Amino acid sequence: MSVGHNTASVAITTLIEFTAKIGSIDRRFTPAPSGQEGIEGHKKVTAKRSATYQKEVALSLVYAGIHFRGRADGYAPDLHCIEEIKTFYGNLADIPDNHQALHWAQAKCYGWMYCQTHNCASINIALIYFNLVDDKEYRLQESWTAQALQSYVENLAEQYYRWQQQLSRRREQLTTWLEQLTFPYGEMHSAQRVMAEAVYKAAATSRVVLAEAPTGTGKTLAALFPALKAMFRTPIDKIFYLTAKTTGKYLALENLRLISGQCRQNTPLRTLELTAQEKACLEPTKKCRGDECPYALDFYGKLKAARQEAFTVPVLDKQSLNSLAKKFTICPFYLSMEMSRWVDVVVADVNYYFDGSPLLHKLSLEFNWKPCLLVDESHNLISRARNMYSAQLNRAALLAAKKQAPVTIKKALEKINKAWLRILKDLPQHPKEFARLDKLPEKIGLALSDYTALYSEFLQQQPDHPIQHTIAHEVFFAAHNYQRIVETFDQGFCIDMQGIGTKQELLTLRNVIPAVPLAARLALAHCACFFSATLQPAHYYQSLLGLPENTVHIKVTSPFKPSQLRVNIAGDLSTRYNDRPLAIAPICQLIQRQLQQKPGNALVFFSSYAFLQQAESKLRQQLDTLDTELVVQSRSMNEQDRDIFIEQFKQRNNLLGLAVLGGAFSEGIDLAGDALKGVFIATLGLPQVNPVNEHLRSVTQAQFGQGYDFTYTYPGIQKVIQAAGRVIRNKSDSGYLWLLDQRFLQPEIFSLLPDWWYVQQQMIKPKNYCNVL
Repeated sequence: MSVGHNTASVAITTLIEFTAKIGSIDRRFTPAPSGQEGIEGHKKVTAKRSATYQKEVALSLVYAGIHFRGRADGYAPDLHCIEEIKTFYGNLADIPDNHQALHWAQAKCYGWMYCQTHNCASINIALIYFNLVDDKEYRLQESWTAQALQSYVENLAEQYYRWQQQLSRRREQLTTWLEQLTFPYGEMHSAQRVMAEAVYKAAATSRVVLAEAPTGTGKTLAALFPALKAMFRTPIDKIFYLTAKTTGKYLALENLRLISGQCRQNTPLRTLELTAQEKACLEPTKKCRGDECPYALDFYGKLKAARQEAFTVPVLDKQSLNSLAKKFTICPFYLSMEMSRWVDVVVADVNYYFDGSPLLHKLSLEFNWKPCLLVDESHNLISRARNMYSAQLNRAALLAAKKQAPVTIKKALEKINKAWLRILKDLPQHPKEFARLDKLPEKIGLALSDYTALYSEFLQQQPDHPIQHTIAHEVFFAAHNYQRIVETFDQGFCIDMQGIGTKQELLTLRNVIPAVPLAARLALAHCACFFSATLQPAHYYQSLLGLPENTVHIKVTSPFKPSQLRVNIAGDLSTRYNDRPLAIAPICQLIQRQLQQKPGNALVFFSSYAFLQQAESKLRQQLDTLDTELVVQSRSMNEQDRDIFIEQFKQRNNLLGLAVLGGAFSEGIDLAGDALKGVFIATLGLPQVNPVNEHLRSVTQAQFGQGYDFTYTYPGIQKVIQAAGRVIRNKSDSGYLWLLDQRFLQPEIFSLLPDWWYVQQQMIKPKNYCNVL
């Protein structure tokens, strides 16, 4: 049947997931075959069929202007039967009823589509369940009239059509609203306009922007507003605002409320905040299944009404989702997963688009979206991506799992351990704690594959076995992640082993250059803007983030005046590792003198907890005569402790906070006005010299010709500038910054400091350093 150019195209799987799901959420671990295992299983089934058997039968139908499409796994002419093949592990009886109902719904859709295309009065429909363990085939077959199938399928299609009608009406309203949308503050200031124009041009030309926009430029609004204005004028149909920090999400949502607030009536714009499951859960002590959690019970039965009401809420943030969850007794996390399909703007962590199998990337493929990516705090994406695309195996966990596991599982774990021992034996002369492997260890890969297959089969047969609450379960996921990463392993990775000879070795597939996997994700987007206050030098970020060659670089002028921040460099002070013992006394006296001259709250950043603790005892002595209280970051701080630490600065005065550079307090916190008057940075921020970083240095030297800078200089200075940015947060702020290391005066370092800083060199004389100010 021909399909008009303007007819919407929807996959049958999308149709049945929207209309035919029933029952409760059940997050009990039930291992499913991988995609490749499913393909191999299908091949085995179809290989047994007759010569006339038709594989991968393309089918379609049009209902109310919507083109539904799909592929039946097979059609057997001799049986006049549509076959839908599903692979599984374990026992057929253990496949949940609601899963089978969904399989039948899919098969019946294909049955009606075949009848309509071939003018059949009736047809046979079969579900073929193929056990991957013993290659046994189970056939469930039913006979259906075309009329009955038509009634069934058109009922589903009508539900989807009505929902699409709502979407279409709102889209028309949104198009008009966006055309009339004006900037919330009347006019943009000049710095904002530079960034906004670059974002809009990127949308118009399907390009990528790398924008360095200092604090105070209003970069969040400068990214969101032009992206919204470009919707529907360009192919953009979704905006994903992605950030590595929770504070970034809050700021984006605040600006979206500001934009939406221009509409006196209910705005047609729909925004969703995605929150991690562990933070969204309303019953954290209960298992995520219908027989324990009331929010999981009959989730799909409650979903239709909850979805309908959620669709009327302009900003579905965590609070709004919780309200809906309590009203409908429905899980807020899975409700947000559902609503991510139907909103215009999604505000989420970067992992929802860039991770291994992320939700937003998956939906973009399913619905053929053309999203605009707005990636806030993009400087963090390099380290986040390295973690996303790395995998680690822990031998201590492996040995512990081996002790606890049932006999059948224990044998597979022993096989992994033997392969591990073989790696250790084959290592050449190496340092005691660390060795880098030249190639992927094949035998351990095979042993891990055997273990994941055996473990999956075991839990399919015994889904409630307590093994899934032991460390063997963690080893399974680690093995599964290892196998996933192996599939993408290339020259951007290395393999290393740490803790050699301790029985606590760590085998790591380590991503060092995330450009290739990031570029693969980016390729799906229509356009993107990567922005941050610290993106210098641009070629460093462009290279490691995998941005295309035609990426547009912009550098937004800071709205702050040099007179707002007094920047001092201690020109004869060294905080190199060997010099730190001698540096502590002058650093402490300098801090004392500065606080005497300009009382108020301040932060001191050190390179490590060890350096911090050495300075702490001396500072307590120095500050004894001042009305200043020390507050100190500790290794054991949780999220609540960190919030308390920051809140003190907003409520009290004359606090001196000691923190580690690159930690929770060196970026993402907003201490405006008197909450923070100054920052001391007693380090250049360079990453630790260790075998992993030295390998990164050699790889980046070979690929980019700047191994030392890519590994040490640029990441270090980025942390320094972020920490320094805590002082001046708005145009009325004033304060000071001390860079406590002579290396900041080196031309290659000094050139990386922000243009708007006016730097004064101060010499700290060994016997008279109290006179520096």
